[in-house]
Amino acid sequence: MKQTLIKLLKTGFNANNSTQNYQLSLSETLERIDKLFGCDRILKEFDKNITVPYYNQSEWGYRFYHSDRGSIHLALNFDGVFKPEGYYVQPLTVGEQIDRLGAKDVLEIGSGKAFNSLFLAEKYPNVKFTGVDLTPLHLKLAQKKASQVNNLSFKFGDFNQKLDFPDRSFDIVFAVECLCYSTKQPEVALAEIFRILRPGGQLIVFDGYRKAKIETFDKDLQLATCLTETSMAVQQGFLEIENWLNVASSIGFDVETKEDLSFATLPNLARLKKLSLKFIQSSWRANVIAFLLPKYLVRNAIAGLLMEFIFAPKTGSCSYCKVILERPKV
Repeated sequence: MKQTLIKLLKTGFNANNSTQNYQLSLSETLERIDKLFGCDRILKEFDKNITVPYYNQSEWGYRFYHSDRGSIHLALNFDGVFKPEGYYVQPLTVGEQIDRLGAKDVLEIGSGKAFNSLFLAEKYPNVKFTGVDLTPLHLKLAQKKASQVNNLSFKFGDFNQKLDFPDRSFDIVFAVECLCYSTKQPEVALAEIFRILRPGGQLIVFDGYRKAKIETFDKDLQLATCLTETSMAVQQGFLEIENWLNVASSIGFDVETKEDLSFATLPNLARLKKLSLKFIQSSWRANVIAFLLPKYLVRNAIAGLLMEFIFAPKTGSCSYCKVILERPKV
């Protein structure tokens, strides 16, 4: 049965029908999503404790259509052309800070399937890397990869709770597209990260943020934003960037870097949108797939259709940001 579903998933998205002349406006896209899924139903069916089921059910999609090497974050391509090498921009940025600080102990929160930390551990054999995640499937895959790497380990950890590390344990903590999944107020995770960072240590974040209050955008963009957040299991919605930075400052962090990299996500988002457009081109195929496959896996198509709109640098509601926060040395 599982192989049959995988085959259906592949044929559903890899159909030969071209999307070259099949571009939809935002309002037309929302109409298609409403017809296939029901926008109100999607927004009302948001389950509690969704993060682990979302990643478990979405594993096929991430593996077959996103990155066969295990990345579950967006590629950053600065030249406007999608290349898988873009998945390494985030860990390479962490590497730059390791070099600058002379870091010896590095923690990745929301470490997923080990893509970032494994890459870094092989690049920096004299640095100790630790990853924490709360998804059992991800931990199992990550621990298997780390079994042959002496300076890398993974364990269960939830940044919404107290992490099992002493005060001032790490020179760098980094988080790639995971703090948006916080189920509590942002100060909970930020205060815990501040606690385990050494003075002079850094928190490096790549994540999505709302540019402003949701009410300031037009109705279609508001709906697109909420649908994207829901389909990606972002329970609280993306946080407003300035509010999040103010919380970080109130905890004691200094803001060293804030950079909007939305433009660099566009090649990856265009690729995901093309796959999702193929999904909705054939209504009978889309309905069959939506009926047979796990709902969180299928709903990734909603985000695929809408992210290019909401992360549009000039007209979107959200930004993809690189943020570096520092715990003061004194």
